[in-house]
Amino acid sequence: MTTLSALVMLLAFSLYVRTEDKRRNESYEVPEHAKSSPFSEALQELIAHAGGIYLSLVLLISFLHIELADRWNVIGIAMEPLAFLSLLLAAIQPLVMRIYRSVIRS
Repeated sequence: MTTLSALVMLLAFSLYVRTEDKRRNESYEVPEHAKSSPFSEALQELIAHAGGIYLSLVLLISFLHIELADRWNVIGIAMEPLAFLSLLLAAIQPLVMRIYRSVIRS
């Protein structure tokens, strides 16, 4: 249960960081008919990054002919390993970028 809580907190924090980045960058344009918010754009970006990572991992695993388990049992939830890894990597990506930017600036 604590791992599930940690995963949910990591995803929530990732969305918070992405939302703050969107608010800080006011140069993005929104079409007139859409009513998007920084949170909706951050969630869309998180899902898009996780999907891109997932596709890349599937191609890599297929190319290298690596055998993986069909399901991982993560905190009582049966998940596909690549889906879990892609969601995890997409969640920590803004944190890594924030650390990278702070190191580059100093």
